[in-house]
Amino acid sequence: MASSFLLHADKGCDKDTWPDTLQGTRQLYDNWAKTYDPELKQHGYNGPTATVKALVKWVPDKTARFMDIACGTGLIGEELLKAGYSSIDGLDMSTESIKICKEKNIYGRLVCSEVTTNRLDIDNDTYDATVCVGCFVPHHMNEECFPELARITKPGGFLVITMKQAYFDTSEDYNYGGKFEAAIQSMVQQGKWEVVARDHVEGYFGEHDGVTLVFKIM
Repeated sequence: MASSFLLHADKGCDKDTWPDTLQGTRQLYDNWAKTYDPELKQHGYNGPTATVKALVKWVPDKTARFMDIACGTGLIGEELLKAGYSSIDGLDMSTESIKICKEKNIYGRLVCSEVTTNRLDIDNDTYDATVCVGCFVPHHMNEECFPELARITKPGGFLVITMKQAYFDTSEDYNYGGKFEAAIQSMVQQGKWEVVARDHVEGYFGEHDGVTLVFKIM
């Protein structure tokens, strides 16, 4: 199931590839967890590397505290550790993925939760940087969680989102595009954050390009 899912997602990014509920998405990742790392690396997943490259510029302090949202099996955590960061927490909805993160011994606190409009079990202004890589995908996360991501990040800290360019551009299929951009600008107008960077990511996932968005929390 997982291998077939990955191949379809890589080739077509079709909305029908994804489960249509959070419960279905959670089950997919639970089933996929043991083979997730080698399969993504095999198919050219460059999201973690590109994101940490952006982070080094905006968060030079190696003692900074990070939250890796939708941390999965810890690919982002591995890259953060290589870059010299060591204070890393993670959150994911998949219990099996969380188990693998624990085995890697990268993260401090690990939270098992989905990210919606509901309040997370995390205090206000906790993190110097909150990282979201590959999680703004159909039936995963959407722009409604922006206020919650900003809440857990310290004023002056950064929220970094890396996602497939197609998901950002295509409003009809994925409800991102115009809706996503409108939500970004709404947060700017409310004084919640400032957009400080939009970086093109060539070869984000195989032949598909991506975009890294960097927000400074106000």
